[in-house]
Amino acid sequence: MDVARRFRALIDTLCDAVARRGAAGAFGPGSGALTILLWTRLRRYATSLLRLCADDVSAPRPRPSRRRARPPANPARLALPRRTAWLLAPVPEAVAAAGQLRALLADPELQRRIGEEPRLGRILRPLCRCLGVKLPAPLRLPPRAGSRKRTKPAPASSAHARGAESRPLACRFRPPAACAPPRRRNRAPPLVRSR
Repeated sequence: MDVARRFRALIDTLCDAVARRGAAGAFGPGSGALTILLWTRLRRYATSLLRLCADDVSAPRPRPSRRRARPPANPARLALPRRTAWLLAPVPEAVAAAGQLRALLADPELQRRIGEEPRLGRILRPLCRCLGVKLPAPLRLPPRAGSRKRTKPAPASSAHARGAESRPLACRFRPPAACAPPRRRNRAPPLVRSR
């Protein structure tokens, strides 16, 4: 079975499980819209991967150099969660799908196709994230050129720093809650029984 058919079988199984679990309320109250969004996105992944593997798509068009203004974000718009492995808890069948995806990503044919067609990464990266699958080396994005690690800014003035050092140590640092002495509870006095 070739890579595209294996991927299609994986997505079919996952879509069936998402539809069943979503209908049972696995995504919380009112989870119908999230279920439909996830099911549609998974189907789109399968269709896109099949087209890219079958070489039915043209080469990507170059993007314009100027940036277009993005419309303001709509807080009411529904979006899928972005945390890693978020699909494993509400859909237990996704654990088996994650194993199948790991085996598929280890296939040399798919690795070759990823090297030839970088657009496959747009399909496989979000799928790996929601299933908790570690990205293989061909799918990892290079670090962005403009990104820098944030550093803590230096104090505004040395007088501020001297003022902090002149305070007692107990005022400068707050001990963690585990080190704090236990609070005493107000207890009622013991009852004295009369004889």
